[in-house]
Amino acid sequence: MRRILFVLTLVFSVVIAAPNLFSAGIDLTGVGARATALGGSFRAVADDWSAVHWNPAGMVFTNGLTAGFSTEFISVKAGYTPAKIGDQLFSATSGEEVNNEAKTFFVPSGGLYHSNGKYAVGLGVWAPFGLGAKWDILNTDDYNAKYPEFDYDDDMQVINIQPTFAYKVSDKFSVGLGVSFVSATITIEKPNYTPNPYVFSPTVTAILNDPANAALKAGLQQAGAFDAIYNHLLTDTNLEGDGTGFGANFGIMYKATENLTIGANLQYFSTIGLDGTVDATTYFADNSAVNGVITQYLKPALDLMHAAGQLSDAEYSTLLYYYSGGTLARSNNQAVKADMPLPMRAGIGVSYTGIKNLLISADVAWTQWSVWDVIDINDENGNKVSELVENWEDGIRAGIGLEYSLSMLKLRGSFYTEPNAAIPETMSPSIPDFSRRNVVNVGVQVPLGPVYLSASYEKILVGDLDVDTWQPTPDFLGYENLAGIYSLGINNFMFGLDYNF
Repeated sequence: MRRILFVLTLVFSVVIAAPNLFSAGIDLTGVGARATALGGSFRAVADDWSAVHWNPAGMVFTNGLTAGFSTEFISVKAGYTPAKIGDQLFSATSGEEVNNEAKTFFVPSGGLYHSNGKYAVGLGVWAPFGLGAKWDILNTDDYNAKYPEFDYDDDMQVINIQPTFAYKVSDKFSVGLGVSFVSATITIEKPNYTPNPYVFSPTVTAILNDPANAALKAGLQQAGAFDAIYNHLLTDTNLEGDGTGFGANFGIMYKATENLTIGANLQYFSTIGLDGTVDATTYFADNSAVNGVITQYLKPALDLMHAAGQLSDAEYSTLLYYYSGGTLARSNNQAVKADMPLPMRAGIGVSYTGIKNLLISADVAWTQWSVWDVIDINDENGNKVSELVENWEDGIRAGIGLEYSLSMLKLRGSFYTEPNAAIPETMSPSIPDFSRRNVVNVGVQVPLGPVYLSASYEKILVGDLDVDTWQPTPDFLGYENLAGIYSLGINNFMFGLDYNF
Protein backbone atom coordinates (compact mmCIF):
# COMPACT_ATOMS: atom_id res chain seq x y z
CA MET A 1 0.00 0.00 0.00
CA ARG A 2 2.84 2.43 0.81
CA ARG A 3 4.38 1.80 -2.60
CA ILE A 4 1.09 2.49 -4.37
CA LEU A 5 0.63 5.70 -2.38
CA PHE A 6 4.18 6.73 -3.28
CA VAL A 7 3.53 6.23 -6.99
CA LEU A 8 0.17 8.04 -6.93
CA THR A 9 1.73 10.96 -5.06
CA LEU A 10 4.57 11.14 -7.61
CA VAL A 11 2.23 11.23 -10.61
CA PHE A 12 -0.14 13.69 -8.94
CA SER A 13 2.79 16.03 -8.20
CA VAL A 14 3.85 16.04 -11.84
CA VAL A 15 0.29 16.73 -13.03
CA ILE A 16 0.03 19.68 -10.64
CA ALA A 17 3.47 21.07 -11.56
CA ALA A 18 3.21 20.67 -15.32
CA PRO A 19 0.81 23.57 -16.03
CA ASN A 20 3.23 25.93 -14.27
CA LEU A 21 6.22 25.17 -16.48
CA PHE A 22 7.65 27.77 -18.80
CA SER A 23 9.74 26.05 -21.38
CA ALA A 24 12.38 27.46 -23.65
CA GLY A 25 12.82 26.06 -27.09
CA ILE A 26 10.30 24.18 -29.15
CA ASP A 27 10.98 20.44 -29.24
CA LEU A 28 11.56 19.31 -25.68
CA THR A 29 13.74 16.23 -25.13
CA GLY A 30 13.45 16.00 -21.39
CA VAL A 31 11.19 13.02 -20.74
CA GLY A 32 13.12 10.71 -18.46
CA ALA A 33 16.58 11.33 -17.03
CA ARG A 34 18.11 8.24 -18.64
CA ALA A 35 16.57 8.94 -22.05
CA THR A 36 17.73 12.55 -21.93
CA ALA A 37 21.28 11.58 -20.98
CA LEU A 38 21.26 9.25 -24.00
CA GLY A 39 20.25 12.21 -26.17
CA GLY A 40 16.77 10.87 -26.88
CA SER A 41 18.22 7.74 -28.51
CA PHE A 42 15.82 5.63 -26.50
CA ARG A 43 13.23 4.10 -28.85
CA ALA A 44 15.08 0.77 -28.91
CA VAL A 45 15.79 0.85 -25.15
CA ALA A 46 12.51 2.05 -23.58
CA ASP A 47 12.79 0.02 -20.37
CA ASP A 48 11.88 2.60 -17.72
CA TRP A 49 8.78 4.72 -17.06
CA SER A 50 9.60 7.09 -19.95
CA ALA A 51 8.80 4.25 -22.38
CA VAL A 52 5.23 5.61 -22.38
CA HIS A 53 6.66 8.54 -24.36
CA TRP A 54 9.60 7.13 -26.32
CA ASN A 55 8.14 3.74 -27.29
CA PRO A 56 5.16 2.18 -25.49
CA ALA A 57 6.03 -1.24 -26.92
CA GLY A 58 9.05 -1.46 -24.62
CA MET A 59 6.94 -1.67 -21.45
CA VAL A 60 6.23 -5.42 -21.77
CA PHE A 61 9.91 -6.39 -21.72
CA THR A 62 10.05 -5.63 -17.98
CA ASN A 63 8.06 -7.07 -15.08
CA GLY A 64 6.34 -5.47 -12.11
CA LEU A 65 5.59 -1.83 -11.36
CA THR A 66 7.92 0.85 -12.73
CA ALA A 67 7.60 4.53 -11.80
CA GLY A 68 9.64 7.70 -11.86
CA PHE A 69 9.90 11.35 -12.65
CA SER A 70 12.40 13.79 -14.05
CA THR A 71 12.82 17.52 -14.07
CA GLU A 72 14.83 19.85 -16.26
CA PHE A 73 16.27 23.23 -15.36
CA ILE A 74 16.90 25.07 -18.61
CA SER A 75 18.96 28.26 -18.73
CA VAL A 76 18.68 30.23 -21.96
CA LYS A 77 20.68 33.24 -23.04
CA ALA A 78 19.79 34.72 -26.41
CA GLY A 79 20.96 37.86 -28.17
CA TYR A 80 19.61 39.98 -31.00
CA THR A 81 21.34 42.84 -32.82
CA PRO A 82 18.89 44.70 -35.10
CA ALA A 83 19.85 45.22 -38.73
CA LYS A 84 19.36 48.47 -40.56
CA ILE A 85 16.53 48.82 -43.03
CA GLY A 86 17.56 50.98 -45.94
CA ASP A 87 20.25 53.28 -44.58
CA GLN A 88 18.90 53.74 -41.06
CA LEU A 89 17.91 51.75 -37.98
CA PHE A 90 14.51 50.11 -37.97
CA SER A 91 11.96 52.19 -36.06
CA ALA A 92 12.72 52.31 -32.30
CA THR A 93 15.64 49.87 -32.28
CA SER A 94 18.96 50.95 -30.82
CA GLY A 95 21.39 49.14 -33.11
CA GLU A 96 23.10 47.43 -30.16
CA GLU A 97 22.78 43.81 -29.04
CA VAL A 98 19.82 43.11 -26.79
CA ASN A 99 19.52 40.02 -24.58
CA ASN A 100 16.38 38.22 -23.53
CA GLU A 101 15.22 38.38 -19.94
CA ALA A 102 17.37 35.94 -17.98
CA LYS A 103 15.39 33.10 -16.46
CA THR A 104 15.73 29.43 -15.60
CA PHE A 105 12.82 27.32 -16.80
CA PHE A 106 11.43 24.31 -14.95
CA VAL A 107 10.12 21.33 -16.95
CA PRO A 108 8.80 18.29 -15.01
CA SER A 109 7.57 14.95 -16.33
CA GLY A 110 6.66 11.62 -14.83
CA GLY A 111 4.83 8.36 -15.21
CA LEU A 112 4.36 4.74 -14.24
CA TYR A 113 3.35 1.40 -15.71
CA HIS A 114 2.75 -2.19 -14.65
CA SER A 115 3.80 -5.18 -16.74
CA ASN A 116 3.32 -8.93 -16.30
CA GLY A 117 5.62 -9.70 -19.22
CA LYS A 118 2.70 -10.15 -21.61
CA TYR A 119 0.54 -7.08 -21.08
CA ALA A 120 1.37 -3.66 -19.67
CA VAL A 121 -0.66 -0.59 -18.77
CA GLY A 122 0.77 2.83 -17.90
CA LEU A 123 0.26 6.55 -17.56
CA GLY A 124 2.61 9.42 -18.36
CA VAL A 125 2.57 13.20 -18.09
CA TRP A 126 5.01 15.48 -19.92
CA ALA A 127 5.43 18.58 -22.07
CA PRO A 128 6.03 17.54 -25.69
CA PHE A 129 6.35 21.08 -27.01
CA GLY A 130 6.93 24.52 -25.56
CA LEU A 131 8.50 27.88 -26.16
CA GLY A 132 9.06 31.11 -24.34
CA ALA A 133 10.98 34.34 -24.65
CA LYS A 134 10.70 37.84 -23.26
CA TRP A 135 12.52 40.78 -24.83
CA ASP A 136 12.93 44.54 -24.48
CA ILE A 137 14.12 45.24 -28.03
CA LEU A 138 12.61 48.61 -28.84
CA ASN A 139 13.84 51.89 -27.39
CA THR A 140 10.36 52.78 -26.19
CA ASP A 141 11.57 55.06 -23.38
CA ASP A 142 12.45 57.62 -26.05
CA TYR A 143 9.47 56.76 -28.27
CA ASN A 144 6.84 56.78 -25.49
CA ALA A 145 7.71 55.91 -21.88
CA LYS A 146 4.17 54.58 -21.31
CA TYR A 147 4.79 51.64 -23.65
CA PRO A 148 5.19 48.28 -21.80
CA GLU A 149 8.77 47.47 -20.81
CA PHE A 150 8.84 44.14 -22.66
CA ASP A 151 7.70 44.55 -26.25
CA TYR A 152 8.05 40.87 -27.25
CA ASP A 153 6.74 38.24 -24.84
CA ASP A 154 5.75 34.74 -25.95
CA ASP A 155 4.76 31.68 -23.95
CA MET A 156 3.37 28.41 -25.30
CA GLN A 157 2.76 25.43 -23.04
CA VAL A 158 1.58 22.03 -24.22
CA ILE A 159 0.84 19.36 -21.62
CA ASN A 160 0.33 15.72 -22.61
CA ILE A 161 -1.42 13.16 -20.36
CA GLN A 162 -1.24 9.69 -21.91
CA PRO A 163 -2.77 6.40 -20.74
CA THR A 164 -0.86 3.59 -22.48
CA PHE A 165 -1.24 -0.12 -23.26
CA ALA A 166 1.29 -2.62 -24.60
CA TYR A 167 1.12 -6.25 -25.73
CA LYS A 168 3.89 -8.79 -26.36
CA VAL A 169 3.01 -10.58 -29.57
CA SER A 170 5.94 -12.98 -29.27
CA ASP A 171 9.16 -13.32 -27.30
CA LYS A 172 10.81 -10.98 -29.79
CA PHE A 173 8.06 -8.61 -30.92
CA SER A 174 5.72 -6.22 -29.10
CA VAL A 175 3.36 -3.34 -29.86
CA GLY A 176 2.18 -0.43 -27.76
CA LEU A 177 -0.44 2.31 -28.05
CA GLY A 178 -1.04 5.45 -26.03
CA VAL A 179 -4.01 7.80 -26.31
CA SER A 180 -3.19 11.36 -25.32
CA PHE A 181 -5.20 14.17 -23.81
CA VAL A 182 -3.46 17.41 -24.77
CA SER A 183 -3.91 20.82 -23.17
CA ALA A 184 -2.36 23.96 -24.65
CA THR A 185 -2.12 27.59 -23.59
CA ILE A 186 -0.55 30.37 -25.61
CA THR A 187 0.30 34.00 -24.95
CA ILE A 188 1.76 36.28 -27.60
CA GLU A 189 2.59 39.93 -26.99
CA LYS A 190 4.29 41.91 -29.72
CA PRO A 191 4.15 45.34 -31.39
CA ASN A 192 2.28 46.01 -34.59
CA TYR A 193 4.08 48.52 -36.80
CA THR A 194 2.14 51.16 -38.73
CA PRO A 195 4.32 53.26 -41.08
CA ASN A 196 4.56 56.94 -40.13
CA PRO A 197 2.41 58.86 -42.67
CA TYR A 198 4.68 61.92 -42.31
CA VAL A 199 7.49 59.75 -43.72
CA PHE A 200 5.81 57.15 -45.94
CA SER A 201 2.43 58.51 -47.09
CA PRO A 202 2.59 59.93 -50.67
CA THR A 203 -0.28 62.31 -49.91
CA VAL A 204 1.33 63.79 -46.81
CA THR A 205 4.86 63.92 -48.22
CA ALA A 206 3.49 65.73 -51.31
CA ILE A 207 2.03 68.39 -49.01
CA LEU A 208 5.29 68.74 -47.08
CA ASN A 209 7.35 68.90 -50.31
CA ASP A 210 5.25 71.77 -51.63
CA PRO A 211 7.55 74.85 -51.70
CA ALA A 212 4.79 76.81 -49.98
CA ASN A 213 5.20 74.52 -46.96
CA ALA A 214 9.00 74.65 -46.78
CA ALA A 215 8.94 76.39 -43.40
CA LEU A 216 6.53 73.77 -42.02
CA LYS A 217 8.72 70.90 -43.22
CA ALA A 218 11.83 72.54 -41.78
CA GLY A 219 10.07 72.99 -38.43
CA LEU A 220 9.06 69.35 -38.32
CA GLN A 221 12.54 68.23 -39.29
CA GLN A 222 14.19 70.43 -36.65
CA ALA A 223 11.86 69.03 -33.99
CA GLY A 224 12.84 65.46 -34.93
CA ALA A 225 9.65 64.33 -36.68
CA PHE A 226 11.58 62.32 -39.28
CA ASP A 227 13.99 60.58 -36.89
CA ALA A 228 14.13 56.78 -37.35
CA ILE A 229 12.74 56.16 -33.87
CA TYR A 230 9.39 57.55 -35.06
CA ASN A 231 9.25 55.64 -38.36
CA HIS A 232 6.42 53.44 -37.11
CA LEU A 233 3.43 53.93 -34.89
CA LEU A 234 3.57 51.19 -32.23
CA THR A 235 0.50 49.21 -31.22
CA ASP A 236 0.95 46.75 -28.37
CA THR A 237 -1.03 43.57 -29.14
CA ASN A 238 -1.64 40.80 -26.64
CA LEU A 239 -3.19 37.46 -27.59
CA GLU A 240 -4.12 34.83 -25.03
CA GLY A 241 -5.82 31.52 -25.68
CA ASP A 242 -6.19 27.94 -24.55
CA GLY A 243 -7.66 24.73 -25.84
CA THR A 244 -7.55 20.96 -25.77
CA GLY A 245 -6.97 18.18 -28.24
CA PHE A 246 -6.07 14.52 -28.56
CA GLY A 247 -3.22 12.41 -29.82
CA ALA A 248 -1.93 8.91 -30.26
CA ASN A 249 1.45 7.26 -29.75
CA PHE A 250 2.03 3.93 -31.50
CA GLY A 251 5.21 1.93 -31.03
CA ILE A 252 6.79 -1.37 -32.00
CA MET A 253 9.83 -3.18 -30.65
CA TYR A 254 11.70 -6.14 -32.11
CA LYS A 255 14.42 -8.13 -30.33
CA ALA A 256 16.39 -9.21 -33.40
CA THR A 257 19.04 -11.00 -31.31
CA GLU A 258 19.97 -11.24 -27.67
CA ASN A 259 22.01 -8.06 -28.00
CA LEU A 260 20.33 -6.14 -30.83
CA THR A 261 16.96 -4.38 -30.52
CA ILE A 262 15.06 -2.26 -33.01
CA GLY A 263 12.33 0.14 -31.90
CA ALA A 264 10.12 2.69 -33.64
CA ASN A 265 7.21 4.94 -32.79
CA LEU A 266 4.81 7.41 -34.37
CA GLN A 267 3.23 10.29 -32.44
CA TYR A 268 0.21 12.09 -33.83
CA PHE A 269 -1.58 15.14 -32.43
CA SER A 270 -4.90 16.59 -33.49
CA THR A 271 -5.27 20.29 -34.28
CA ILE A 272 -6.08 22.22 -31.11
CA GLY A 273 -8.92 24.72 -31.27
CA LEU A 274 -7.90 27.74 -29.21
CA ASP A 275 -10.39 30.13 -27.65
CA GLY A 276 -9.00 33.39 -26.38
CA THR A 277 -8.95 37.16 -26.36
CA VAL A 278 -6.92 39.89 -27.99
CA ASP A 279 -6.14 43.36 -26.66
CA ALA A 280 -4.52 46.10 -28.71
CA THR A 281 -3.47 49.59 -27.62
CA THR A 282 -1.81 52.18 -29.83
CA TYR A 283 0.87 54.31 -28.18
CA PHE A 284 1.41 57.55 -30.10
CA ALA A 285 4.96 58.88 -30.26
CA ASP A 286 5.74 61.35 -27.49
CA ASN A 287 7.38 64.48 -28.93
CA SER A 288 5.84 67.67 -27.67
CA ALA A 289 7.89 69.87 -30.03
CA VAL A 290 6.63 68.10 -33.15
CA ASN A 291 3.13 67.91 -31.72
CA GLY A 292 3.17 71.69 -31.17
CA VAL A 293 4.20 72.34 -34.79
CA ILE A 294 1.42 70.07 -36.09
CA THR A 295 -1.23 71.62 -33.83
CA GLN A 296 -0.26 75.19 -34.67
CA TYR A 297 0.56 75.02 -38.37
CA LEU A 298 -0.84 71.81 -39.90
CA LYS A 299 -4.13 71.24 -38.08
CA PRO A 300 -6.12 73.77 -40.14
CA ALA A 301 -5.17 71.97 -43.38
CA LEU A 302 -5.97 68.58 -41.85
CA ASP A 303 -9.36 69.88 -40.69
CA LEU A 304 -10.20 71.03 -44.23
CA MET A 305 -9.09 67.72 -45.79
CA HIS A 306 -11.11 65.76 -43.23
CA ALA A 307 -14.21 67.87 -43.80
CA ALA A 308 -13.86 67.40 -47.57
CA GLY A 309 -13.65 63.62 -47.19
CA GLN A 310 -10.03 63.47 -48.32
CA LEU A 311 -9.04 61.94 -44.98
CA SER A 312 -10.93 59.22 -43.12
CA ASP A 313 -11.55 59.53 -39.40
CA ALA A 314 -8.71 57.08 -38.70
CA GLU A 315 -6.28 58.88 -41.03
CA TYR A 316 -7.20 62.27 -39.57
CA SER A 317 -6.74 61.17 -35.93
CA THR A 318 -3.43 59.43 -36.75
CA LEU A 319 -2.01 62.53 -38.47
CA LEU A 320 -3.25 64.89 -35.79
CA TYR A 321 -2.18 62.87 -32.74
CA TYR A 322 0.84 60.95 -34.07
CA TYR A 323 3.32 62.80 -31.79
CA SER A 324 0.90 63.54 -28.92
CA GLY A 325 2.16 60.84 -26.53
CA GLY A 326 -1.40 59.63 -25.96
CA THR A 327 -2.89 56.14 -26.18
CA LEU A 328 -5.84 54.68 -28.07
CA ALA A 329 -7.52 51.33 -27.36
CA ARG A 330 -7.98 49.46 -30.65
CA SER A 331 -9.59 46.35 -29.14
CA ASN A 332 -10.42 45.41 -25.58
CA ASN A 333 -10.76 41.77 -24.61
CA GLN A 334 -12.03 40.85 -28.06
CA ALA A 335 -13.00 37.17 -28.30
CA VAL A 336 -11.02 35.27 -30.95
CA LYS A 337 -10.52 31.71 -32.16
CA ALA A 338 -7.62 29.93 -33.85
CA ASP A 339 -6.70 26.41 -34.94
CA MET A 340 -3.20 25.46 -33.79
CA PRO A 341 -1.73 22.32 -35.38
CA LEU A 342 0.87 20.28 -33.55
CA PRO A 343 3.51 18.40 -35.55
CA MET A 344 3.53 14.67 -36.06
CA ARG A 345 6.72 12.77 -35.15
CA ALA A 346 8.14 9.49 -36.33
CA GLY A 347 11.38 7.86 -35.22
CA ILE A 348 13.33 4.62 -35.38
CA GLY A 349 16.25 3.46 -33.28
CA VAL A 350 18.58 0.56 -32.54
CA SER A 351 20.35 -0.52 -29.38
CA TYR A 352 23.26 -2.93 -28.95
CA THR A 353 24.56 -4.58 -25.77
CA GLY A 354 27.07 -7.04 -27.23
CA ILE A 355 30.06 -5.25 -25.64
CA LYS A 356 30.61 -5.99 -21.96
CA ASN A 357 29.15 -3.31 -19.65
CA LEU A 358 28.31 -1.05 -22.62
CA LEU A 359 25.00 -0.02 -24.16
CA ILE A 360 25.05 1.73 -27.54
CA SER A 361 21.87 3.31 -28.88
CA ALA A 362 21.13 5.42 -31.93
CA ASP A 363 17.98 7.12 -33.22
CA VAL A 364 16.76 9.04 -36.25
CA ALA A 365 13.51 11.03 -35.98
CA TRP A 366 11.44 13.23 -38.26
CA THR A 367 9.21 16.09 -37.07
CA GLN A 368 6.51 17.62 -39.25
CA TRP A 369 7.15 21.27 -38.42
CA SER A 370 5.67 22.33 -41.77
CA VAL A 371 2.19 22.24 -40.20
CA TRP A 372 3.17 25.58 -38.66
CA ASP A 373 2.56 27.64 -41.78
CA VAL A 374 -0.06 30.39 -41.51
CA ILE A 375 -2.39 30.33 -38.50
CA ASP A 376 -5.49 32.51 -38.92
CA ILE A 377 -6.93 34.31 -35.91
CA ASN A 378 -10.66 34.90 -36.36
CA ASP A 379 -13.39 36.63 -34.40
CA GLU A 380 -16.51 34.83 -33.16
CA ASN A 381 -18.15 35.31 -36.57
CA GLY A 382 -15.27 33.73 -38.47
CA ASN A 383 -13.85 37.00 -39.79
CA LYS A 384 -10.04 37.12 -39.84
CA VAL A 385 -8.61 39.47 -37.24
CA SER A 386 -4.94 38.67 -37.72
CA GLU A 387 -2.60 35.83 -38.59
CA LEU A 388 0.59 34.21 -37.40
CA VAL A 389 2.94 33.59 -40.32
CA GLU A 390 5.63 30.96 -39.66
CA ASN A 391 6.12 28.74 -42.76
CA TRP A 392 8.40 26.39 -40.84
CA GLU A 393 10.22 23.45 -42.41
CA ASP A 394 10.30 19.77 -41.41
CA GLY A 395 13.39 18.52 -39.63
CA ILE A 396 15.32 15.28 -39.16
CA ARG A 397 17.16 14.65 -35.92
CA ALA A 398 19.92 12.05 -35.52
CA GLY A 399 21.83 11.02 -32.42
CA ILE A 400 23.82 8.39 -30.58
CA GLY A 401 24.03 7.53 -26.88
CA LEU A 402 26.38 5.46 -24.72
CA GLU A 403 25.90 3.96 -21.26
CA TYR A 404 28.75 2.26 -19.41
CA SER A 405 28.23 0.25 -16.21
CA LEU A 406 31.04 0.88 -13.74
CA SER A 407 30.47 -1.18 -10.61
CA MET A 408 27.25 0.28 -9.17
CA LEU A 409 27.39 3.44 -11.26
CA LYS A 410 26.16 4.01 -14.78
CA LEU A 411 27.98 6.64 -16.83
CA ARG A 412 26.19 8.14 -19.82
CA GLY A 413 27.00 10.38 -22.74
CA SER A 414 25.38 11.34 -26.02
CA PHE A 415 25.37 13.59 -29.06
CA TYR A 416 22.59 14.59 -31.40
CA THR A 417 22.08 17.16 -34.12
CA GLU A 418 18.88 18.78 -35.36
CA PRO A 419 18.15 21.61 -37.83
CA ASN A 420 16.11 24.64 -36.89
CA ALA A 421 12.54 24.67 -38.15
CA ALA A 422 12.11 28.45 -38.30
CA ILE A 423 13.11 30.22 -41.52
CA PRO A 424 14.78 33.65 -41.99
CA GLU A 425 11.73 35.08 -43.77
CA THR A 426 9.66 34.79 -40.58
CA MET A 427 12.44 34.89 -37.97
CA SER A 428 11.88 36.87 -34.79
CA PRO A 429 13.38 36.72 -31.27
CA SER A 430 10.09 35.39 -29.93
CA ILE A 431 11.05 31.82 -30.80
CA PRO A 432 14.54 30.60 -29.77
CA ASP A 433 15.10 28.35 -32.78
CA PHE A 434 17.69 30.31 -34.73
CA SER A 435 20.03 27.73 -36.20
CA ARG A 436 21.03 24.03 -36.21
CA ARG A 437 21.42 22.57 -32.74
CA ASN A 438 24.40 20.35 -31.93
CA VAL A 439 23.91 18.87 -28.49
CA VAL A 440 26.21 16.99 -26.09
CA ASN A 441 25.09 15.41 -22.84
CA VAL A 442 26.87 13.67 -19.96
CA GLY A 443 25.16 11.95 -17.06
CA VAL A 444 25.43 9.49 -14.17
CA GLN A 445 23.10 7.13 -12.30
CA VAL A 446 23.56 6.17 -8.65
CA PRO A 447 21.52 3.45 -6.87
CA LEU A 448 19.96 4.37 -3.54
CA GLY A 449 18.28 1.17 -2.41
CA PRO A 450 15.26 0.55 -4.67
CA VAL A 451 15.55 4.10 -6.01
CA TYR A 452 17.91 5.15 -8.80
CA LEU A 453 19.04 8.76 -8.80
CA SER A 454 20.15 10.22 -12.14
CA ALA A 455 21.68 13.55 -13.06
CA SER A 456 22.91 14.96 -16.34
CA TYR A 457 24.19 18.13 -17.96
CA GLU A 458 23.32 19.08 -21.52
CA LYS A 459 24.97 21.78 -23.60
CA ILE A 460 23.07 22.94 -26.66
CA LEU A 461 25.37 24.60 -29.19
CA VAL A 462 23.63 26.89 -31.66
CA GLY A 463 25.51 28.93 -34.25
CA ASP A 464 24.79 32.61 -34.83
CA LEU A 465 22.37 33.52 -37.59
CA ASP A 466 22.57 36.69 -39.70
CA VAL A 467 19.20 37.58 -41.19
CA ASP A 468 20.04 40.41 -43.60
CA THR A 469 16.68 40.96 -45.33
CA TRP A 470 13.53 42.44 -43.84
CA GLN A 471 10.20 40.98 -44.97
CA PRO A 472 7.39 43.54 -44.72
CA THR A 473 3.80 42.40 -45.20
CA PRO A 474 2.19 43.21 -48.56
CA ASP A 475 0.32 46.17 -47.05
CA PHE A 476 3.40 47.36 -45.10
CA LEU A 477 1.38 47.37 -41.86
CA GLY A 478 3.71 44.91 -40.18
CA TYR A 479 6.83 42.81 -40.63
CA GLU A 480 7.01 39.04 -40.99
CA ASN A 481 10.51 38.99 -39.52
CA LEU A 482 13.08 41.07 -37.69
CA ALA A 483 16.37 41.20 -39.58
CA GLY A 484 19.61 41.17 -37.62
CA ILE A 485 22.11 38.89 -35.91
CA TYR A 486 20.76 36.18 -33.62
CA SER A 487 22.76 34.26 -31.01
CA LEU A 488 21.71 31.57 -28.56
CA GLY A 489 23.21 29.52 -25.75
CA ILE A 490 21.35 26.88 -23.72
CA ASN A 491 22.43 24.92 -20.64
CA ASN A 492 20.23 22.16 -19.32
CA PHE A 493 20.49 20.36 -15.98
CA MET A 494 18.30 17.32 -15.37
CA PHE A 495 17.56 15.22 -12.30
CA GLY A 496 15.44 12.12 -12.04
CA LEU A 497 14.31 9.34 -9.74
CA ASP A 498 13.35 5.85 -10.89
CA TYR A 499 11.65 3.28 -8.71
CA ASN A 500 11.21 -0.37 -9.68
CA PHE A 501 9.03 -2.69 -7.59
